[in-house]
Amino acid sequence: MNVEDAMNFANTLVHQQTGQYLNAIQTIIIRQLWSDPRLNYIKIASDNEYSHEYIKQVGKELWHTLTTSLREPVSKANFKVVFERRWNLQSPPPIIDNPEYDPNFVGRKISISHIDSLINEGAKIIQIIAPGGTGKTILAQKYFQNKFKIVIEFTIAKETKDIASVQSLLAGKLRELDLEPGPELMVSLDRLKQKLQTEEIGIFIDNLEPALDASGQFIEQHRSYVELLRVLTDSSVKSFTLITSREKLHEASIEIETYRLPGLTLEAWKKYFNNQKIIINTDADKKSLQEIRDAFGGNAKAMDVISKVIIQDYDVNLEKYWLKNKEYLLIEPTLENLIKEQFKRLQSIDLNDAYNLLCRMGCYRYQDVPTVPEKGLFCLLWDVGYNKHQRIIRVLKERGLVEFKHNQYWLHPVIREEAIDKLRNSQDWEKANIQTAEFWTESVKSVETVKDALTAFESYYHYLNIENYDKAGYVIAKKLSNRIEQNVPLGVEFYRFGLLEEMKAAINIIIDKVKTSYTLSRLHNIVGDLYWMTGELSKAIKHHQKCQEIAIQLILDKKDNNHINYIHNLNVASSFNMGLCYIDLWDFTKAANCVNKSICLYEELKSEQRYLENSIFILAYIHSQINSQEESLNLLNQCNFEFDSYQRSVWGVGYSYIFYALTCKNLKKINDSFESYQQAINFAEEVNYPQVKGKALTGLAELYRIQNDFKTALTHHQESIEILNKISAKCDLAEAYFQQALTHQKIGDNVNSEEYFHKAMYLWSPQQIDAPKQIERVLKAMNSEP
Repeated sequence: MNVEDAMNFANTLVHQQTGQYLNAIQTIIIRQLWSDPRLNYIKIASDNEYSHEYIKQVGKELWHTLTTSLREPVSKANFKVVFERRWNLQSPPPIIDNPEYDPNFVGRKISISHIDSLINEGAKIIQIIAPGGTGKTILAQKYFQNKFKIVIEFTIAKETKDIASVQSLLAGKLRELDLEPGPELMVSLDRLKQKLQTEEIGIFIDNLEPALDASGQFIEQHRSYVELLRVLTDSSVKSFTLITSREKLHEASIEIETYRLPGLTLEAWKKYFNNQKIIINTDADKKSLQEIRDAFGGNAKAMDVISKVIIQDYDVNLEKYWLKNKEYLLIEPTLENLIKEQFKRLQSIDLNDAYNLLCRMGCYRYQDVPTVPEKGLFCLLWDVGYNKHQRIIRVLKERGLVEFKHNQYWLHPVIREEAIDKLRNSQDWEKANIQTAEFWTESVKSVETVKDALTAFESYYHYLNIENYDKAGYVIAKKLSNRIEQNVPLGVEFYRFGLLEEMKAAINIIIDKVKTSYTLSRLHNIVGDLYWMTGELSKAIKHHQKCQEIAIQLILDKKDNNHINYIHNLNVASSFNMGLCYIDLWDFTKAANCVNKSICLYEELKSEQRYLENSIFILAYIHSQINSQEESLNLLNQCNFEFDSYQRSVWGVGYSYIFYALTCKNLKKINDSFESYQQAINFAEEVNYPQVKGKALTGLAELYRIQNDFKTALTHHQESIEILNKISAKCDLAEAYFQQALTHQKIGDNVNSEEYFHKAMYLWSPQQIDAPKQIERVLKAMNSEP
């Protein structure tokens, strides 16, 4: 048993127990321990940049899952021995019939081994359960072909009305065995039992679900099938039976083992495609194959259909096929019908609540937030009593129509495509989106992580679906909290986490369609900040001007008294924010005018104190830039770092440290500047604020250059550039390039110095930020002596 065999074996065991495949961390643990059993979790964690406790916890859960699946203790110390022993026990017996190799049958070695294992443990009947197209029938046929000389096949008709009685089917099968059927069913069954007691015969019952009702029992007119199964489970018979079905059989009097057949692995798909002369060589091909396989959940029928289309219509070009069809997963009629049948089946056996839930689940996106907690399904069952919710969800789980793990649920892309299509064309479309939007909104009370922010933002997409733009805008403007501050709009949390472009795009979709004035004013405020951070300064100024216009009009109209304090804050903030834009344009006169205006408005409107405190930090910096050192020192002494004494904000704390450090640097207070930049970095890491960290690293690099510690300076330059480039913080990135150019210039490295000067000038050029005074600044530096 090699490491790949071990990985496949573990993958199957985990999937059978949980419905999921090995995740990345589980894969790392098994692969590394298989290669070197002496490794400990500390070493594995270190090698892969995870915490020791996290790896230890994942390992503990993995061994528990494998223990449950194998029904014997499995641990870090013994799993290799257990795997090898169970693998050898499951080696198939000598093959009676040795058919030629079938290149179309791939990826089922582990499934066959699992069936062998169940037989060795005494199973008389195994029911293979999986959605349509997974490969249940071909697996059963191949199993019997290799294991039994005699196989009797009971084929259940596709339509319930066409199902033959068990007595008529049995009569035909007895004749195949050279036996005469009896005058009544029980006599025929007794003759079959006697035959099975003397000979090893394979019994194959294919496509059972049309004979089952909504509860998984045989429908009334075919209850006699229970008697057949009683014979087949009798301990005295030498036969073995495989049943294939999309739905689980629930007959209390019959003891049946269940095997949930997983989709084929990526490796199996690759092997199959190679067998069809579709060669997977390039990274693009590998990525495309991965995405196709994942979209269809490894479905064997999809693999076959898609391979034929690629050969016939796309000149054996996998990437070309996927580029054309990735947005239309069910474009092939065979695959579309396969999915439609599963939806239709729910309706045909009156499982209408489960059908409705499946369709309604289509409105979830499963993208930024890939899974939905169980309560997210409950909210879609608004027309069903709470006591029925679990039963309805179970219907979908047992039929493989939903994926699930640890009370988290999602739909495979092909199922979702059909579900959302049906939902859009039903009367539930608007209600389902409102319910899910409200669910997401209520599920996040505090935004501490990127995941929290993305989860809260899901509501936006649901309101967008039903064209309720005011509600979509309100999601962005809605005030939440974090561990530092209260009443923070979700849009502001996005730029704290560096999700600048994502929020900017979302606001631009709706900003011209929002009618609610306060929400509209807040959207202009947020998108203005985003344009400032991403270097589109003229747009930023226009949005802040628009925000201020709406705020002033709301104050004059006195129509929105519920938000009057926030409206006053927006008025003050607009002037303050325009001042920040002019600082990046290197126009300190206009910047000072805007910040002084914000102070006047603060005093006039009695808005939040943080606007005054933040303005003092900014003015101190502005005066230090225009050589008004006395005024700058005076303001510097007024700077208030007692953030808890007034309504602080995450932005205010982070940028207070930044501007204080910049001011101290200009005033030659280098030690104070170092300390403030370090405080900024510590704070940024505490609250996950990458832009503040990037700016602080640029500042530290400048200080190290001043002290001629060029190695440390260059290290900080590179780290800041990496952060700022990743979040598209264009103004800050231009400054980072400029400061690195100055460092190279001081070292005497003219080649790199010129490169980074030009990078800075490009970003400040009319085609990008359009900051002519910054261009002048760069040109002046280029022509000066280092």
